[in-house]
Amino acid sequence: MDENLGRAAAQAVGHVFETMFFVFLEPGDSPAGEDRDGPREGAEAEMLGSLGFQGRLRGVLRLRIPYTLARGLATNFLGLETPASEAQAVDMVQELANMVCGNLFSIFDGQEVYRLGTPRAEVVRGAPDQEKAGTAETLRLDFLAEGRKIGLELTWEAAVAGPAG
Repeated sequence: MDENLGRAAAQAVGHVFETMFFVFLEPGDSPAGEDRDGPREGAEAEMLGSLGFQGRLRGVLRLRIPYTLARGLATNFLGLETPASEAQAVDMVQELANMVCGNLFSIFDGQEVYRLGTPRAEVVRGAPDQEKAGTAETLRLDFLAEGRKIGLELTWEAAVAGPAG
């Protein structure tokens, strides 16, 4: 499943960035946790968007986008003549997480119904704490957009069916 989910995730992220932002992504090739210019800690602030999902799989999708890139994407997405505010960029990252997650599960498992939670986004400075996955599986993909690294992380486990009756 990892391979199919990974392909669906890469396709979904690429599709959303191309159709909504006219930005074409390249596969990221830097080691996990590092930017092209070095480690993330001490680097530019980032926008972290997240969204829970539940269906055949249950988990969380997280997107990490460099702060200035997120504000530039928000400016273009909203058709603004002046740079987007931080609040507008946060809203855009929430919507981006929602679009990516919805596209991902339409591609990966189009016959299953997935419920998506309320998207959240925040500005993070430095390296955020990594959440412990417990028994969950994790998939991490990196992409380059306009030479800047974007990270996607999916953490999931098989949903347990509730009691019949």
